[in-house]
Amino acid sequence: MTGDYLWDRSGLPDPDVVRLERLLGTLREADHPARPLVFPIAVRVRRPAMASIMMVTALAATVIGLIAVSWRGASAPLPGLEVTRLEGTPTIESHPVTDRLELRAGGWLETDAQARASIDIASIGRVEVEPGTRLGLVSTRPGQHRLQLTRGTMHALIWAPPGQFAVDTPSSVAVDLGCAYTLRVDDDGVGHIRVTTGWVGFEWSGRESFIPAGAVCLTRPALGPGTPYFEDTSAPFRAALEVLDLQAGTAAERSAALDRILTEVRAKDAVTLWHLLSRVDRSERGRVFDRLAQFAPPPSGVTRAGVLAGQKQMLDDWWDTLGLGAANWWRVWKQQWREK
Repeated sequence: MTGDYLWDRSGLPDPDVVRLERLLGTLREADHPARPLVFPIAVRVRRPAMASIMMVTALAATVIGLIAVSWRGASAPLPGLEVTRLEGTPTIESHPVTDRLELRAGGWLETDAQARASIDIASIGRVEVEPGTRLGLVSTRPGQHRLQLTRGTMHALIWAPPGQFAVDTPSSVAVDLGCAYTLRVDDDGVGHIRVTTGWVGFEWSGRESFIPAGAVCLTRPALGPGTPYFEDTSAPFRAALEVLDLQAGTAAERSAALDRILTEVRAKDAVTLWHLLSRVDRSERGRVFDRLAQFAPPPSGVTRAGVLAGQKQMLDDWWDTLGLGAANWWRVWKQQWREK
């Protein structure tokens, strides 16, 4: 048999191929008309949960990346990230970026008052760096691309599966969960994040905040991430939230601040109430529980007593009913980051 036979049947046929063709020919549609596939009544076809799909996708991407590393060889240095000048003269380790320059792990990109730059985050996204920013590259390994923002402003657009990109700040770690956001750190180390699509996880010493699209969140040194809120909340609402986040004033003043929040809160502010369940004084949790239940009734298995006791699984199960994604995404990826 020549190779041409397999392409256009112009070569000499092989007897085994001919026999195979005859066998398969008996299954032609003309002899066996197509029929719809009918399942028995007892069969239930379940669509996999989106959270499961996303987790499998992220894990697969990480495995593929690790295979790529093994092909390069264990001793080969990992590549850095390409930085492109947008305006002015950004610098990498005091070297001016006149067009493009590589930022390697352990290096720092700095922009003065006139400079702007962009960073290609491997094949998973892009970061734009505003003037007056100091941004370092911690690591760029498959499944773990990590920056460190000590001051200034950056805009991140990440199109990879969630959990593969994170940014350290002086008071927390921002873990991308499939999103676009702006992160700013001031001279005092206070961070401010605004999420435009998807959502971001903030974490510091076990204190967590989940910030969905349209919401903002502050993070402060020695305190960690605050309580997320939507930008269209009132100034008194935000001031009351700051009292609770800072644990400022007396118990009576914090109770009054909670009164303000519970009075003004809307259905879309359920994300704020959910976070407050684990942050207000224990004696006040019942009031938060009751108000959240008015907007999003707790699912089966989530009890008032369990939530007031701070049972994390019940809080996660309640979060899953808010329509903002599944909490187990965060649990899986946070564990992966700790193990790397």
